[in-house]
Amino acid sequence: MKKGNLISACLFIILGIYVTMLSNKFPNPGGDQVTGPDFFPKVLSGILIALSILLFVSTVLNKEDRQVGLLEKSAIKAYITMAALILYLVAINIVGFAIATPVFLFGLIRFYGMENHVKIAASSVLATAIIYGVFKVLLAVPLPMGILFG
Repeated sequence: MKKGNLISACLFIILGIYVTMLSNKFPNPGGDQVTGPDFFPKVLSGILIALSILLFVSTVLNKEDRQVGLLEKSAIKAYITMAALILYLVAINIVGFAIATPVFLFGLIRFYGMENHVKIAASSVLATAIIYGVFKVLLAVPLPMGILFG
């Protein structure tokens, strides 16, 4: 597992540097404004680089090398989460962001062990509303409406 973490960390550091270099070439019609089209790619690539360095350092400092089998409970949960994410990506294009996202979040939170359905529903709807508010209202980013409602 250590070798995989080290290789992944190095690859993601390289990817982060590459994205930063690419975003430096974006045109900036706003002049000297801080938030041009290159702002978010640079922020995200910086976060990616920082987390990759953290993974690299923690892997080097960690003495224990735990192997996870392909059919262990934690691995199977990861496979189910990946399948749910793929299903969500398909559903978002059919029923739209506003319906697919809270359903996806509800299912995932429930799957990972929270049992209070009222709290799960409230947090799913609240998270969806916050994401919608930030992207659709504040940043004017179009969100998928879906085939059924678009």
